[in-house]
Amino acid sequence: MEVRETGTSMNMGFDHEDHPLLHEQVRDAATGAQGELMAVVREPVGFVAGRQTWARTAYIRGSDGREVTAAPQTLEPL
Repeated sequence: MEVRETGTSMNMGFDHEDHPLLHEQVRDAATGAQGELMAVVREPVGFVAGRQTWARTAYIRGSDGREVTAAPQTLEPL
């Protein structure tokens, strides 16, 4: 599977984005989840008024190895 790191293409599938906290330890202020920020992706979620809409999702890997999702705007550095 090819992973695109630019975040500029709005093709099919997920687009990875650069984030200033990528691979750093973070805390999600909304849920309290902590871990390493593994990725921020832009995911297609559907169509509204004939236009495709996207959601940004952050993936955080905890010390137990499980990943949780969070909104990228709620992340804080540890």
